[in-house]
Amino acid sequence: MVAFPADAPATTALLIVELRDVSYADDSAPLVASTQVTEATVRPHGRCPFEFDAPEMPAAASLSLRCHIDLTRDRTVTTGDLLSTQSLPVSPTGDAGPLVVPVVVI
Repeated sequence: MVAFPADAPATTALLIVELRDVSYADDSAPLVASTQVTEATVRPHGRCPFEFDAPEMPAAASLSLRCHIDLTRDRTVTTGDLLSTQSLPVSPTGDAGPLVVPVVVI
C-alpha cells in the first residue's frame, strides 16, 4: 500500500513500485520485480494498493522497495512527483505481507 502525504495533489498518475536487490554497496541495485498502476488515484492522505510476485531470493539478499508516483508519466523524476525516500526493507524469503510505502512530494 502506498501512503500519500497531506501535501499530495489530487490527480491521477503513473505509480511504479520496484523491488531492488541492494546487497551490492558499490554497484547499482538490480531490479528483482516491479509493478505499475497506470491510473493511480492520488490524493492527500490517500492510499493506493499494489501487489506483485517476486522470486525467492537467497536468505542473505538485502531487498528494498522503491516507489515513484510519476505525475507527468515520462518515467523520469521531476518536480512535483512523489517518491519513497527511506529504506523499506523486504524479507528475501516467504510472503512479505502487507507493506506500507510512504512517499513525499519532490
